[in-house]
Amino acid sequence: MRSSRAPGKATAPLAGKPLLEHLFERLLSVSELDGWVLATSAAPENDVLVRLAESMGVLVFAGDEDDVLGRHVEVAQRFQADHVVRVTGDNPLTDLGLIRELTALHLQENADYTYVPGDALLMGILSEVISTRALVVSHRDGESRHRSELVTLYIKENPERFRIVQSRLSSGLYRPGYRVTVDEPEDLVLMDRIFSRLYRPGEILETAAAIQLLDDEPELVAINAHLRHKNANLRSVELDKRA
Repeated sequence: MRSSRAPGKATAPLAGKPLLEHLFERLLSVSELDGWVLATSAAPENDVLVRLAESMGVLVFAGDEDDVLGRHVEVAQRFQADHVVRVTGDNPLTDLGLIRELTALHLQENADYTYVPGDALLMGILSEVISTRALVVSHRDGESRHRSELVTLYIKENPERFRIVQSRLSSGLYRPGYRVTVDEPEDLVLMDRIFSRLYRPGEILETAAAIQLLDDEPELVAINAHLRHKNANLRSVELDKRA
């Protein structure tokens, strides 16, 4: 709830429901995973997120506001997870097919980190899979900058220490010029337009349908096309280019 650019974005209404409720709905439809945990901070203003998660059967962990990597470690250990599928709370169009693909690939390859590299990261539809071992090592051996919201920075900077597997986004979803994450007020405007047009109660709004809408109506893409991505995310993309 303390987002510096769009405070309260997690509860911003999209087609009559809070953004985070839409995200929970879609993630809970992925039956292949053991469960989902809201990893928020213990700040009092996040209590509304905790209540929403609990009402939907999502587990909750509230930890340090600034040590995001530490939160992931504590979640994994508390719920005895060998691996974590990480989805950020500002991506209500996270692609579910990719979650399934990355998870299967990760387990098949006995990987520490499985993800889609490059500028697809900036779109706002990706997930990533991380072993608990990699999270623990990153937190133990990393510096303070590795503990921010870019949880996998230490892994990308030290690839020789981990088994890393890369996948790719299908051509039908890969639109590096599109921005469907929610970080600024303009992002919320676009997301509201998408959900108002496409969301139907009781159904999951497919990522591909949202991409198709933007393909058909470029004036929607223009709503937030001028925004700059976070420096941390741009740094991550630069590291991918060296991989």
